[in-house]
Amino acid sequence: MQLSWLESLGAIVAVQLLAAAAVLLLQSQDERLRRALPLVIAVAVGVLLGTGLGHLLPEAVEALGSRPALWMTFTLTILALYAVERLFQALSGVRAEPSPDAEASCGEGREQNAGHGHHHHHHASRPAALLLGSVLHSLVDGTSIAAAFAVDRRVGWVTALAVGLHEVPHRLGDFALLLHMGVVRSRAAWLAVGAGASGVLGWGIVLAIGSSGAGRVAWLLPVSAGSFVYIALVDLLPELQGEGRTAAVVQQVVCLLLGVLVAFALTRLPGA
Repeated sequence: MQLSWLESLGAIVAVQLLAAAAVLLLQSQDERLRRALPLVIAVAVGVLLGTGLGHLLPEAVEALGSRPALWMTFTLTILALYAVERLFQALSGVRAEPSPDAEASCGEGREQNAGHGHHHHHHASRPAALLLGSVLHSLVDGTSIAAAFAVDRRVGWVTALAVGLHEVPHRLGDFALLLHMGVVRSRAAWLAVGAGASGVLGWGIVLAIGSSGAGRVAWLLPVSAGSFVYIALVDLLPELQGEGRTAAVVQQVVCLLLGVLVAFALTRLPGA
């Protein structure tokens, strides 16, 4: 097995371990999470956009050429993710509701939800539905990391960083929602962590595709770029919209720019 495949597998495992550590270590520190997660989300949005538009798409153009099929793949990925997510919400009974952050003072039960920064604008009626969505999400993440490594090692590590930054609030959000549904705290933590295991399956899918023709893996790059743009603009950025304090908004904008700069700087490190 080529070194890049083993390296990409290691990166996927490291990302999931990071998310697991965040859930298991910070699960009881709701106030600290509430303060830190908006800034983590802002950095994640910047890294995702910088990685998707600044690295994955250019790599795809270099490998496949700037042809209509590539841009159609990128566009259809965004539309497909939106369609799948909305249909999944409709079929599983997920409904929109006000952010618990805005209503944290209304009761102790809502305060334990106030810390999470991802998917808190939805309420899933069944834990199984929430976990299935998380499993699919992690599958896409694992595919993105493996595809990036297959094309360029440096882009692979930047992609892993982008996934890691949004996996942390994602896992914490799942944990908070499971608590909100009445799942016992320890079980909720392990369920939220376990949903990330499908990232390894995504790696296996890319490995299978790559073994049948390296050129096919390059077509996963516009798919990964589209998924990153979708996650950044549709799933994560709306989580920051409720902030009305000027100082906090400035901090978020700075973190957004920092995330973009980090994404671009990491691929320019000598020897990376």
